[in-house]
This record gives sequence, C-alpha cells and structure tokens, in this order.
Amino acid sequence: MGKRVHALAVSGLFGAAALGAMAGAQAQAGTAGASLAQPAANVLAASVPARITNEAGSVHYIVTFADAAAQRYSAKAVSDPRFGADHDGRVMRLLHEVEAAHRIAATHAYSHTLQGFAAYLTVQQVEALRRDPRIKAVAANVPIESSASAVWSDVAVGASTLPWGVQAVGGSSTSNGGATVYVVDSGIGNHPDVAVSARWNAPGACAIGTYPHSTFVAGIIAARNDTVGVTGVNAGVKLVSLAYGDNQCAAQSKTLANAIAALDEAKRRIRIGGRVAVVNLSSNFEMPTATTPGTPLAPAFMQSVRSLIKPDPATGYPGAFFVQSAGNKYKDACQWSFNDRLPSDGAMVVGAIDNNGQPVQPLNGEGGFNAGDPRFGPEPGSNFGPCVDAWAPGKRIVSTWMNGTAPTYISSSGTSWAAPHVAALAARLIETTPTLRTPAEVENAVRARLVSGGALTQGQPLRSASLTGAAYSARPTVEFKIGSLPSGPTPPVFGDAPTPALVGSGKFFLRYDAIGAQSCDVRSYVDGNLVEQKLGQAPVFTWGELTRGVGLHRWDVDCRAANGATNSASASARVVKAAPAPVVVFSIDGVPTVKGVRRFIPTTQAFTLSYAAAGASSCNVLAYRTAPDGWLGPWFESPNQPAAYSWTGLRLTVATHRWRVECKTSNPSYPIISAEQEIDGY
Repeated sequence: MGKRVHALAVSGLFGAAALGAMAGAQAQAGTAGASLAQPAANVLAASVPARITNEAGSVHYIVTFADAAAQRYSAKAVSDPRFGADHDGRVMRLLHEVEAAHRIAATHAYSHTLQGFAAYLTVQQVEALRRDPRIKAVAANVPIESSASAVWSDVAVGASTLPWGVQAVGGSSTSNGGATVYVVDSGIGNHPDVAVSARWNAPGACAIGTYPHSTFVAGIIAARNDTVGVTGVNAGVKLVSLAYGDNQCAAQSKTLANAIAALDEAKRRIRIGGRVAVVNLSSNFEMPTATTPGTPLAPAFMQSVRSLIKPDPATGYPGAFFVQSAGNKYKDACQWSFNDRLPSDGAMVVGAIDNNGQPVQPLNGEGGFNAGDPRFGPEPGSNFGPCVDAWAPGKRIVSTWMNGTAPTYISSSGTSWAAPHVAALAARLIETTPTLRTPAEVENAVRARLVSGGALTQGQPLRSASLTGAAYSARPTVEFKIGSLPSGPTPPVFGDAPTPALVGSGKFFLRYDAIGAQSCDVRSYVDGNLVEQKLGQAPVFTWGELTRGVGLHRWDVDCRAANGATNSASASARVVKAAPAPVVVFSIDGVPTVKGVRRFIPTTQAFTLSYAAAGASSCNVLAYRTAPDGWLGPWFESPNQPAAYSWTGLRLTVATHRWRVECKTSNPSYPIISAEQEIDGY
C-alpha cells in the first residue's frame, strides 16, 4: 500500500567473523581440498557448551509455553516493571502463574516471536516444569559466538575506501530512506561513519558492548558515502541497534536467551511499523538434533525465527526476510545455522567468498579466516552444504571498528561479514522495488540476482549475491607457505628481516595451495635463472623440508581454473654463505700454538700464556695440573673473564698443566666456543 519498508540486520549472535575466539579450531584443518565436514553423528558428539549458572549453582533455561496455554487469559496489557507493558497480556498472566506455582523468577519474557520465558532453575524445578501441561519445552541456555591479483580489490576514492566486498555485490549507492536496518549484536559503537537512530539492549546487556563486532557489521551495511573511511553497501540506510550482550560488559549476557529477547523486540518494533523487514543474523551456534537430556536444544531459536519470518495478516505483522551467516567452522552449515531448507521460505544462509570469488576454506593447512582483531586467532573457513543459499564477500573485509572508544577501521574475515552484504542488498531491493511486500518475494528477488563465476563449493556451483547481476569469472586463489611464514598472496622473502638469514645447511618448509584450480605450472629460479620447470602439476604440492645452496631462490606457480581463469603466486628464500666458526686461540710468548699439540717448557723458564676469542662476550677459564698421585685435578677456575687475557711471568712446576677456555658468542650457530692448551713443566 505504498508503505515504507524496514531492513532488519540481526548480526553477531552466533558465528561471527574471523574474530570469534576459536584459535584452536583450525589446528586440524587438514590438507587443502579435503572436506572437513563431519557426519551428523560426529557433529552431535561434540562437547556440550558450558552451562550458564548463577551464584547458587542454578542453571539458566529457556522455557516455551504450550501452543494454546495462554489463550484462556485476558489479553489486557499487564504492567511488569521487569519487562514493561509491551508484552501480550495473556502470556504475562500465564507467566506470573507459572512463576508462583514453581517458585521461580523469570529473567526474560517472550511474547512476540514465541511465548515463554527464561529463568535460573534447580534440577527439581526443571523436572516439575517438564511435567507441567502448560509447558512445551525446557532447554538449557547456551553461550553464543560472534562470527570477517583478484577479481575485486579495495579502491581508494579520495581519502575514502570503496571495499572490494561492496563492489562485488554492486553496492555503494546512497539509501533513499525507504528502509530501516535493525542490527542485533553487541551494540553499535559511536562511530562517525555510521549513524544510529535508536538503541535497545537485552536484560543485563549494555547498549554498546566492548567488542566492536556490531560496529563492523553496521559499516558493511550503511557506512556513509562520503570522502572519509569506507562506504557501505546501502550507504546511510537507517540503523537501529539492538544489543544482546557482551561478556566483558556483563558476564554471561551474550547468550541465546538474550538473542531471542532481541528477536522478540525486533518483531514488536516491526509490527508497530507495519513494514516488511530484512533480518540478518551474522552469528552461529551449534544446532544439535539429538534430544538427549541436558543437551542444548534449538527449538526455541527456530520457533522464534520462523515467527519473525511469517506474516500475520490478523495482527498486521508484515513478516521479515531472514539472513544468517553460515559459520566459520568449515563444516556442514545445517548444524550451525537456520536449517529449514524450504524454497521461498523467506530465509537465506550466507557463506563467505574471497576476492577471487572462491569459497573461503583452509589454505596450506591453516585456517582460511585470519582474524583482524588481535584478541582472536584464525578460524578454519566458511561452512558449506545444502543449507547455504548464497555466498558473499567475507575475507579481508575493511569496515568500521572501535579501538576502545576511539573510532577506527580494520580488515577482518568471517561469514559474519558475508551476511550483512546480503542483508544490505535486500534492503536496497526493498527500497527500489515497491512491489516486494512479503519475505518470500524479497528472497526471490535476491535469488534472481545470484550469479555464478565458475567457482565450486563441495563440487557444486557457487552462486554469489550481486545487485546488478553482473557476470564475473572467478579466479583461483593461490598462495605459498614458506618456512614459518603463514600463507599469503605475496609473502616476504624467507631469510630476509624479520626472519633470520638462512645458511647453506639451514632447512625450511615449502608448499603451495590453490583453491578452484585444475592444474598448475611450477618454475624455480636461482638468482633469476630458470633451473627447473614442471607443467600440469596438481593444485596443491608440498616440498617439505628443503636445503638450498647460496643464492636467491624463487618459486613461481601459475594455476588455471576450469573456466580458463588464471592466478599465480611466488615464494622466495635467500641463502647466504655460512660465516666461519669463531675460534679461541692460545699463544705462548705471543706465538699462536697449534691446536691439540702439547708443549714442554723447563721449570726455570718464565713465559707468557694468553688466549683470544674473537666475537666472544665473556669466557670461563678452568685450569688443571697433575697431583703427586699422578691424577689430573683442578688447579683454579675464573668465570666471566674477558674475551682476551694474558698470564705473564708464568713458571711451571714439574707436572702436566692444562688450560681450558669456554666463551659465549652472539652467533646463533656457534653460541659457545672453546679451546684447550696442555703444557708440561720439566
């Protein structure tokens, strides 16, 4: 009816960027190209997340009411200072009765996306609630995770940057004001490149968390199209920040219970506005299907999302198009995201591509996502499989960030950054296409703009989002790993600073990996001269530990995809001539002695004995001589002596005398050098 439309982005809850704290998850990434997807049975065998408890030891649960349990109560609004007067009066009356009957105190109330509550419960209360016919399900609350040569490259526009991801999806236009984006996350920071029109926070959460995940998401969606910073996909679109929590601002606030509360609030606001919404959930948590007692369950989340999506003509609720990140585990996304998998159901799960148009996956045996936030390590790669509906930019994305309270910009990676690209694209479509009135229509409009560049994911064509539907040709992603340097498109020379210089006997590791390639040509050079060439090689190869002679060694690999597109990478190692080993030299009366040769000096003769150790910092001197019983025993010891010293006017007794010098050097190849000199007096 000509009404304006909202675009809701619910970001950062469960499967965020390469920023989520899962540094060890990539340790078993395996060789590139091998699927790391686990069968469902193996996924379900994963460890159960730690329970959320209060000081008394009670566990936090999410409780949903039976479908018709609240119908017999009055719908008149009930004012509850804990939850306000905006909830359905019938649900609140039922909640109050259940609280009184079971002697519990709810921490959250839900009446929009689902009917129920959350509370800390004892074992006895859980058992009693599960026997109560008014209760549909009782499931433990769980912590949630925040889940960031080429086809596209970042482009400088004056003092501003047009990120490659914005180019890939055909964004950067300025919003016409016809949509609102709700960002459900840690709370958008006060960043000058991102405008926030309203804020809300879940129980126990702060309006702006210390983790700037939400700020990064907001920049991808709506960063201003001006001369500074970065530009968003739908620049300047209206943003509403719905904060679900941050462990650093409130312990245990970042949980599924708060996430559902945020979705519940989003639906309330959308119903009031009366405009279809786009809901983007850029986070993930494990979605087990087992019903073993004590296992965290997903029904409350799934019910909440389905309610958020589905229009309700009776109440005037317009429905919402739902977008979620696929997750960063490099596993089956069906276990980590919304998984109804129905055609035109108003929901899409988004995987991450790199700027070559290839899916982000482990590369050279390491995680495909490199964290931009120094608090977190790399993650394996984008989840995949039949639950992934679309792909969008998610590797080395530049967006808005907060360094404490100081606004800044960083590059980061993860499927958290892929989802808001699609959410912003959908918001743009709603703004420019008034006929899009239902979630299914919005989804179909997005799907009509999915394009294939020839890349594959698990053997199936990968289709990425593009507002213009412009064709592109995906290129292989090719990288080397050399020595201790992680994989990268242009690694520095191994053996140049900051890595130590290599010597002829030094060993180093070498490997290349290519995603999306069918074959590769490999050439090696020494000091610029071609010494070896192998054509038509596999897209991944490991030399292992190498030793090379003196010179600058370079390896080039050129790889081809099935669509004919090519890409290349290089690695170099500088090998230098080994420096001669430093030595300690003894001298008698200024004449250097021959190593290992014993000298004989009369007891009547005075002489000078000296040692010199070039490049040493200090020396320990030990001396021995034969005792009357004929055994060689200690004579004296002088630690921490200078690198050169002389004993003048020295006279010997009739005995064998031995001097030993052990000196420290700064040469890592020869940290300790030593020498001995033996002299007999007669």
